[in-house]
Amino acid sequence: MEDLYRLLELAQQEMGADDARLEIGGREPGDESIWCALPDGHHRLVVVYDTAPEDRAALREKLALLVKGFAGTLSQARVGARPRTLDPQQALDEALDVLTVQAGARSAFVVDETSPVLWGSSEIERGAEDVDDAADAAELLALADASGVDLAAQLAGDVETPLPRDLERGVARIRQAAGRRERGVDGWRAVLATFAAIAACRRLLEDEPTSTRMAVHDPDLALLARRVGGIYWVGLVFEDAGFSELHAEAAMIHASPWIERLVTALPPFDPGSGGGNVARLRRLRPV
Repeated sequence: MEDLYRLLELAQQEMGADDARLEIGGREPGDESIWCALPDGHHRLVVVYDTAPEDRAALREKLALLVKGFAGTLSQARVGARPRTLDPQQALDEALDVLTVQAGARSAFVVDETSPVLWGSSEIERGAEDVDDAADAAELLALADASGVDLAAQLAGDVETPLPRDLERGVARIRQAAGRRERGVDGWRAVLATFAAIAACRRLLEDEPTSTRMAVHDPDLALLARRVGGIYWVGLVFEDAGFSELHAEAAMIHASPWIERLVTALPPFDPGSGGGNVARLRRLRPV
């Protein structure tokens, strides 16, 4: 139920509407409204304006993208269930998922300038991975590519070719860090691309600590990242190196204040006992 409340809040805010509500049955809304069907096929999300809005086609497309970003959670939402407080980590991860859809990206993440904390990720049911895990995975991916090994296929269990010991240990570490849920080859390629982008973002920050924006258009790495809230960075990972910076950055600029508020609302993190890692005070998402 909290997913529905969150969606209504975001719809009104992002659409610049005067009201937002859910409806079931009855006549379709009038000219002063823009609406979109929800994944359950029974309800519709309606945003209402004081006067009939212009450019209705663009507004309908924007609302559909917003609903699509919540599709995974809305498909399990139960209308009429007792509302509860929305998990702040889940709220941030869902906001990044919405940004991913709006920007036409593969994934999105939030890191800061120096700590190993992965503050947020659009990855559904992600594990306990952090920035250090991403750096290790990026190095392992480079080693696998140099050795002619398809690392994503190995992680998915689609090949049975024996691996060198270093690669075998690395594959086990990635599986542990990224959670134990089943992924196909394409799913692991997306995870590896996100890990590589996180590691690249941190390397670029070390080289240019005063930068406020970075863009990479390499065949093996398509990344756009922007600074928000002083120390935090929001990154978008793309499948195509020819992605449109203009379109993606417009989505990022629009979402940045919202994401910054969600990041600062997260509970505090305490330093871990060893290796420079950071341990969460409490586990906020199931893996």
